Amino acid sequence: MLIILACLAGVLLGLTFNVFVLFPVTIAGILAYALLSPGQGFGPATAAILIPAISLQAGYMIGLTGRDTFAHLRARLNVAQSKRV
Repeated sequence: MLIILACLAGVLLGLTFNVFVLFPVTIAGILAYALLSPGQGFGPATAAILIPAISLQAGYMIGLTGRDTFAHLRARLNVAQSKRV
């Protein structure tokens, strides 16, 4: 479930932000995990941190490649009156 949520968060970040947002979001996720689950060994903690971080970056790449398609879809669904003269 966490992998899917991280991937969806990456897609949303890829649709709206540039690549510099990945580092702070990944660090925030690592810190949140470290604070919420103390007492784990190095192996399980590393796997629990790396797998969602990689999923976040993969989702970002999916969102980044889908930017143009999303923009066309959003423009097509916009039913507001045109402001052109």
